[in-house]
Amino acid sequence: MKFSTVIFDLDGTILKNEVVYAKVFSEILQKYGVTGDKFDETHPHITGVGLEVNWTRLKEKFELAPTVTVLKHETQASYLAKMNEVEVAPGFVELVEALREEGIGIGLATSNEWWVVEDELEDLDLQKYFDAIVTVEEVMQPKPAPDLFLEVARKLGAEYAECVVIEDSVVGIKAALAADMVGVAITSNFTPEEEFDGASWVVSSMEEINPKLLDALFQS
Repeated sequence: MKFSTVIFDLDGTILKNEVVYAKVFSEILQKYGVTGDKFDETHPHITGVGLEVNWTRLKEKFELAPTVTVLKHETQASYLAKMNEVEVAPGFVELVEALREEGIGIGLATSNEWWVVEDELEDLDLQKYFDAIVTVEEVMQPKPAPDLFLEVARKLGAEYAECVVIEDSVVGIKAALAADMVGVAITSNFTPEEEFDGASWVVSSMEEINPKLLDALFQS
């Protein structure tokens, strides 16, 4: 194999939860007086950038009274209360098992905070799949900066050019490119294929990905 490491994004990539997050953002905006006609209830937030960036933007746009910290905590609590609506992406477990058979390191890089990520991983029995995990508290800058992916590579002792990043967001692919890593994008209702400029490969499901096809990205 020409690559040594695969780094997964969590929300929207491994976890099919962007619709749940959209619901939570919508509920909180309406709680503070923002009517549904003033924002897109199906896409109220920007995927991939994390709660801090999203609520800083939304607070300014709608002149919300609560602090960004309060808005973040309300979002996290409401999201965790809806974990029964969250599913693991089809093909994830099979892909990780196939990668492990090839001796590939598995990392997780997420813009969320550890206390939320820990609950997600425990609830869905996912922590066992990762050799290294990096959350937003561990880096200076969130995506689209490359910090999260670079820190995973550092923890795993991997060369950047030998890493594959699997992402569902535009900022995630930009971060992968900034880290000199190969970016594989997964489309969704939130992000269509045409928005993934610079991705080495765009798929509609993790079920389409296998180690042999990832390896081919390094030989072309």
